[in-house]
Amino acid sequence: MDMEKREKEEDKEKDANEEEKKDEDLNVREEKKEENTKKEDEKKDKDEIKEESEISHVENPEVEETEKVDEGIKKENKQLKKIFFIIGVFVLFFVGVFAFIDSVRHFTYMGIDFDVVKEGELILYRTSLPVDSKIKVTGGAVVADYNFYLRNDPRKLKNLPLEGELTLMSNVVINFTGDFLCGGKGMLAIGNLLVVLDVLDVTVIKNETAGCDPDGEYTFLQLQLGNETSIEQFGPSCYNLNINNCEVLEVTEKYIVGLLSEVNKNRL
Repeated sequence: MDMEKREKEEDKEKDANEEEKKDEDLNVREEKKEENTKKEDEKKDKDEIKEESEISHVENPEVEETEKVDEGIKKENKQLKKIFFIIGVFVLFFVGVFAFIDSVRHFTYMGIDFDVVKEGELILYRTSLPVDSKIKVTGGAVVADYNFYLRNDPRKLKNLPLEGELTLMSNVVINFTGDFLCGGKGMLAIGNLLVVLDVLDVTVIKNETAGCDPDGEYTFLQLQLGNETSIEQFGPSCYNLNINNCEVLEVTEKYIVGLLSEVNKNRL
C-alpha cells in the first residue's frame, strides 16, 4: 500500500512539474511574441515617418527649391566676399603706391615746400615765394609765385655745418676771396643768390673794401676757400661761406634755404 501511495504522489509531483514547465514555456513564448510585436511596431513607425518625409518632399517641391536657392545665395555671398577682399587689397596697394610717389615728388623741409622736378638729365628742387607786381615778397595779396630752383636736395644740405643764426639786412655786401669758377658752378651759384636777394627786396652793394659792420647796418657775406664747406657767423650779420672741393653751389644753397626758412617764419 505504501508503495502504491508513494508512486501516486511521485506521479502527481511529476505531473505538477510538467504543468509548471508548460506554463513557463508559454510565458516565454508570449514574452517573445510581445517583443517581436514591439519591434514590428517600432519598425512600422519608422517606415511611416520616412514615408511621410518622402511624401512631404514630393508634395512640397517649393521647400526643396527654397533650400536650393538658399544654398546658391550662400555660395554667391562667399564669392562676393572674396571679390570685395581682392578689390580692397588692390585699392590699398594703389593708394600706398600713389602716396609713396607723392611723398617722393613733394616734401617739406624747414617749413618750406619743395617739388622735385626733372629737366632732361637734371633733377631740380623747386620752391616759391609769393610776390607782388614789383616782384617783391609780400605777406598780403599774392599776385604770383616766384619759383626758385636748387640743384641740391635741401635735406642733404643739413649736413653742412652752420654756426650762428641767419639775419638779413636791407643791404648786403658780397666779397670773394679765391677762384670759384669750378666749371661754371661759381657763376650759377652767385647768380641764384643774387636773384633770391632781389626777390627778397634786398639791395646788393659791390664794395671790395667793405668788411663786417660791427653795428649790423648791413649783411656781409665773405665767400672764401676753406678746409670744410660750412657757414659761420663772425659778426651781428656777417658770415663766412667757406668752400671746399668746389662746393660753391652747396654752401650758397644752404644759405638760401636758411634765408627762405626765416622769411616763412616772419610771414606766419
